[in-house]
Amino acid sequence: MNSLIQKGLLEELSCGSNFSYILNDSGMFMTTEYKVLQSQGSNSLLRCMKMKYNGKIQLFYIVNSNKPLLSMMSNISPENFITVVSNLFSSILAVKNNGFLSCENIDISFEHIFVDPNTYKVNLVYVPVEKGLFDDYASFESELRTTLIKTISAFPSFSTPELFKLQSDLSDGRKTLEDVYNDIGKGGNTRTPYKRPAASPIKKSILDQTARLVAMNAPTHTEFVIDKDSFLIGRNSGSVDGVVTFNGMVSKVHCRIDKYRSKYALTDLKSANGTYINKSKLEPNKPYYIKNGDIIRLANSDFQFVID
Repeated sequence: MNSLIQKGLLEELSCGSNFSYILNDSGMFMTTEYKVLQSQGSNSLLRCMKMKYNGKIQLFYIVNSNKPLLSMMSNISPENFITVVSNLFSSILAVKNNGFLSCENIDISFEHIFVDPNTYKVNLVYVPVEKGLFDDYASFESELRTTLIKTISAFPSFSTPELFKLQSDLSDGRKTLEDVYNDIGKGGNTRTPYKRPAASPIKKSILDQTARLVAMNAPTHTEFVIDKDSFLIGRNSGSVDGVVTFNGMVSKVHCRIDKYRSKYALTDLKSANGTYINKSKLEPNKPYYIKNGDIIRLANSDFQFVID
């Protein structure tokens, strides 16, 4: 069962062939991750729509003609199961290498792994909430491997050399998920090995842009060049990339600026005195898009976000 349902943070609601999750705490909702889901147009993730249900946020998932893997297990052949697992790994690796999405937010229960019965293509359920279904990636991968190992052992019809090899590979902690994925087709099916996806072409004008955070009321000129995909700001020089030396009200690790292609997002990291965009206070651990010219306040110090 979904761990967030067990904790009472989510409720599942059946909607005909579709389903939805109701967030009992709307503060859990991750706006940036949801926007990424909408912009991806990904065919490895089930389409998700944000709606309202009795005043709460409802995440509505459109299943279409896909079927839960659980409902297919009684009739699936060993060969087709291997195909499903291969496609499952492909979809997971696409999320893992996305940059703004997290595998910890994927529901990998067999009733929520959706499969196209004609092509065996896998579509995953991604839950854009602050507290993931798993504490970290290691927990996610461990649960995935354990579930697949137990499944192979549970079905007598799965006693084939290919599935015994898959079970062995899953049990081998020295092999990464990419290794297991690449090994699935050896000795039988011919497959294209997994390769980390190349970056999408970006216009030169975007590559040439520089993002800076410029202090507006500091005693000395202070500015930070956002030269990393994830840029930490605060007072602790040993923990952050941009060190605020002139204001003791700024937390040791105050906030973070993340770059996603040509866009930037600002996240308050539970700072003591808050982070603001154009005078609007941010909810902790929740990313907000920022644009050229925005005024960002850390505690009581103002900075302007500049892209040039």
